[in-house]
Amino acid sequence: MGRELIRWVVAAGAAGLLPLALAGYIAAGLPGAFGVLAGGAIALGNLWLLGRSSDRALALLAGRHVHPLWVVSLGLRYLALFGVLAALLWSGRVHPVGLIVGLSILPPVLIASALRGSRGVA
Repeated sequence: MGRELIRWVVAAGAAGLLPLALAGYIAAGLPGAFGVLAGGAIALGNLWLLGRSSDRALALLAGRHVHPLWVVSLGLRYLALFGVLAALLWSGRVHPVGLIVGLSILPPVLIASALRGSRGVA
């Protein structure tokens, strides 16, 4: 993934989280707002880590030297992701629906990014 694309998606996603967090606060109080913000941070952080991993995979395919444990980091990313999600839900400080709304920020932002990119192609 291109660094510019990831940068744009993270910035647009972070900007989109603010009104959603306000709606979460109105609907479910602080746990709703925290859930939206935590879910969004997890989704956008996961995308950023995925972009770094794909850079390493492309470097390996191009024949450049890559640390042999980079594949392990892919699995550790999922382990950390599920651990953080479980800890957030177990703590009771985030509303589960708010967390899902925050995690769902990524697909619309990626669609907007694709539409933004297709305007230049047409």
